[in-house]
Amino acid sequence: MTLWYGAALGTVLVLFSSAAYLRYRAAAWQSFDADLRSNLDTLQGALLDELGETPEAVERPANSVLSDNPLQRTATLTLEEFRLNGLYAEIRRGREGEVPLARIPGAGPGGDQPLSPEAAKQAAARSGQLSSLALAGGWQAVARTIELPVEPPESVLLVVAGRKTLVEETLASIRRALLEFGAAGLLLAVGGGYWLATRALRPIDAMTRQAGRMAASPSAPVPRRFDVRNSGDELGRLASTFNLLLERIELSMARTKGFVADAAHELKTPVSIVRIGAELALSGDRSPEEYREALRAIGLESTHLSDLVSDLTLLAEGELLEQPLERRLVDLGEIVREVARSLGGVAAGRRIRIEIETPPGLELRGDERLLRRAAVNLLENAVKFSPTGARVGVYLSRESDRVVLRVLDEAPVLSEEERQRVFERFYRSQRSRSEGIPGSGLGLAIVQWAAALHGGVVRVEPRSPRGNAFIIELPAA
Repeated sequence: MTLWYGAALGTVLVLFSSAAYLRYRAAAWQSFDADLRSNLDTLQGALLDELGETPEAVERPANSVLSDNPLQRTATLTLEEFRLNGLYAEIRRGREGEVPLARIPGAGPGGDQPLSPEAAKQAAARSGQLSSLALAGGWQAVARTIELPVEPPESVLLVVAGRKTLVEETLASIRRALLEFGAAGLLLAVGGGYWLATRALRPIDAMTRQAGRMAASPSAPVPRRFDVRNSGDELGRLASTFNLLLERIELSMARTKGFVADAAHELKTPVSIVRIGAELALSGDRSPEEYREALRAIGLESTHLSDLVSDLTLLAEGELLEQPLERRLVDLGEIVREVARSLGGVAAGRRIRIEIETPPGLELRGDERLLRRAAVNLLENAVKFSPTGARVGVYLSRESDRVVLRVLDEAPVLSEEERQRVFERFYRSQRSRSEGIPGSGLGLAIVQWAAALHGGVVRVEPRSPRGNAFIIELPAA
């Protein structure tokens, strides 16, 4: 590919040189023709000066006949005074230039001989007008037939010729130089283009090799990022963008792997309990009470399994759908009061008192289903972890442009590490595991996810002397 770049650059140079040569060639021939025409005009002016500027100057004497000698002497004197540098000139008489009058001796189109009758006739074909013709020996001539101011009128053919050899030799030398320089320029262009293209494509080649190693050995301990050597140019920014994309992909894959592993771990226990309970119940004859106990255990674990599947489905739906929210104007205070009433029976069973403080008219735009689920998880979590006879407070307020929901429990104060991890998926504290408190570890993760979808945040703060405050801040309508 790099050779093509060099060849293209060399081709451009050759075409440019060829165009320049053609322009110079046309200009050289135009200059050559213009010089011939200028000398022809000068020769015509000199001849007329010799004859005199008025016809009376060359009138014939009365009762006499003007011979050819005076006109020939005038033509000869004109050419003697008219010195041409490297040019040939000739003056001929007659409508077809059939009678030679004078010429510059020496080398000309015919050597020591005057123009041939055919050439003279061809030159005189356009009377009074300039004509151009190619002569033997590499000569180019311009000619014009004029009428002399004498009585009777006399036609004279003026011819000026120049050797084309000098122009052709000059053009040939320029052509050779252009060919030589063009060949050298082509080689330099190919070499320079190869060097430039190699230098420009080297970072891309390095990125390609790194990507190939990543693709060939996805599990090998190779760097999972592109090496960014110059972050200021376009390729550096491209590599940085790819690194950011790879980082997000790795984070997503790590979360997916962790999610799948945790889900499998959480699903394994209730499924095993259901299977073992059913196998034990079917392994032999059992009393009705034993069957009822086995079915009760299967029912409890089935409920746990159903809740877990529901939570997993909710989280998966939120990650797969582009628009998981169905936004409309909702009253968060009304939702909180309804949730508290629905959990009243569970709280009463543990003699836990729920106190609610929600001013009216706290509205926001959001998904009522997700907001209700977040309130249920927070309040259920507070009731579940608070000791018997405790008090759970639910307070809703508006602070500036935010709606703030606080759920206060009297559970043991979470440590700093637990506060940082409590919103992770499938995370369960040591206390909940040791005391056998039911749960999947997804409730608070769903709360954080729902708050983030609504443009809000959730956090947990310790209370004194005991208890924790779970706080959700959402943008008001």
